[in-house]
Amino acid sequence: MKFVFGAAQDRPECRRWFLQGSVRSMRLFAVVLIAAGLFGGAHAAEPGREFLPPEHWAYEALGRFEALGLCGLPSEKPYSRPQVIDMVRSIDEAIAAAGRALSTRDAFELERLHSEFSGIASRFDPGARYDPPVVALSDTSLRLEGDVDLALAPARQPFQDETDVFLKSRPGLKLHVGSRLTYEMRYDLTFGPERGDRARNEKPSRREKSFKGLTSLYERSYAVYQTRRITLVFGREYIDWGPSDWGNLLVSRTAGSLDQLQVRIRFRNVNLSAVHAPLSTAGSRRLAAHRLEVRLKRLLVGISESVIYSGRGFDPVYAFPIASYYANQFNERGDDNILWSVDLKCRLRNALVLYGSLLIDDFQFERDDGTPDKLGFDIGGTLALSRPVPLTLKVRYRYVDIYTYTHRDSANAHVAGFGLPGAGDPLLGGYPGPDTDSWRAEIRAFPRPDLPVTLGLSGLRRGEGNDFRAFNPGDDPNPSFPSGVVERTFGIDLALAWELRGGSAAGLFWQWLNVDNRDAVAGNDADDTSIALSVMWDF
Repeated sequence: MKFVFGAAQDRPECRRWFLQGSVRSMRLFAVVLIAAGLFGGAHAAEPGREFLPPEHWAYEALGRFEALGLCGLPSEKPYSRPQVIDMVRSIDEAIAAAGRALSTRDAFELERLHSEFSGIASRFDPGARYDPPVVALSDTSLRLEGDVDLALAPARQPFQDETDVFLKSRPGLKLHVGSRLTYEMRYDLTFGPERGDRARNEKPSRREKSFKGLTSLYERSYAVYQTRRITLVFGREYIDWGPSDWGNLLVSRTAGSLDQLQVRIRFRNVNLSAVHAPLSTAGSRRLAAHRLEVRLKRLLVGISESVIYSGRGFDPVYAFPIASYYANQFNERGDDNILWSVDLKCRLRNALVLYGSLLIDDFQFERDDGTPDKLGFDIGGTLALSRPVPLTLKVRYRYVDIYTYTHRDSANAHVAGFGLPGAGDPLLGGYPGPDTDSWRAEIRAFPRPDLPVTLGLSGLRRGEGNDFRAFNPGDDPNPSFPSGVVERTFGIDLALAWELRGGSAAGLFWQWLNVDNRDAVAGNDADDTSIALSVMWDF
């Protein structure tokens, strides 16, 4: 597991599968999926097709090995267990070919990657893994895993007087049918003070309701069927497309998990993906997106397109990955909200990875009302050094213009849930949304193999257009950036983590923030510190 400190992300509203005319087809898909698992791998002994959750420690470990020039990672996340097994194998082959000696930290990371994923024992016996489940049962082609953790997390957030103490747990279950089909489910439970949006009968998010200090989030519940070339996903899971590990511009893990039907196709150095996701029952809001990813030696290129539409059921025009949503919309459909993104990732040498992403919202070939095209972009990089002390340096800058992610029909804004960010619905793309720019630089050192220490600097400018206002005829198409009274934030943070066996860990986080024009009020300047402690016991 991985510690992530800071304010909790808004989560999307509680969704139900309400696909109108497509309900029967999705039920049929689920039946076919189960049948494929039962009859496609009944005698196989190696289970586990599940995806790694966003906080898993393996993402950080693999990212450092990529910067060291020992593997190439896809820009589509989450990763599945078979994908990580292949990645670890490529790391082993690169080390053997180069005859490289690893630093103490990298040797520690590689050992636990072997123990969790690619070792003979871990591949055939979940109980022998680095992070074994609490319960592991098997009966011929069926295998069941159950796991739970418990965390105590006292914290004082910036500009708050109280220190809150939370008790957290994430119980989960996995059912493997043969070697190709896995079902996974996980809850996110939090017990803490009854204050603010956690007061009794209040809702911290649309998916949660507080009762005597306890909130329960039904976070993940999906079935995945995977062969060597094809992956099918049905249910509630995360989507994150792009090279940034802080959440990406088009679809991001920061939006929370989404109910979805997804297909991934891999052919040599080409990956093709398509997803359909109902966002809310009100207004029948839906997301469709597809992505093409091509690896050209040290260069990875990704092209993605998404559409938000509402007022109708499942639309087959947006169902197939090899088609242009934009062209089909103007030829056959109404005024839907279509966005594009292009991203690049390049390993320049065996210690440096650079990336960039461009978001386009949107491109118009007819401009009768003067509606502008708006852009967002990311640039960043990772530098990994082994001597004299293992270090990882990361930098990132993000720019998102005003009116980005919005639409003339507010029901089609690029936002999850009911499409109401002011009511807590999260942005489907990258935080912090339109009319902002932000940067972060962090250096992570490893004085001990199991003790990462991270120092970070960050900045944020937030204009008044961060309220997700849409462009209307007569508005200034190109106001100053950021617009209006600008909130400016500068922060320094320090984090220490002690990584114990399995998923157990202890961590300490400290942060200082200085905010000018807080809440877009001129002259409302303040600074404050926050501190958080987390102790997690993984059973």
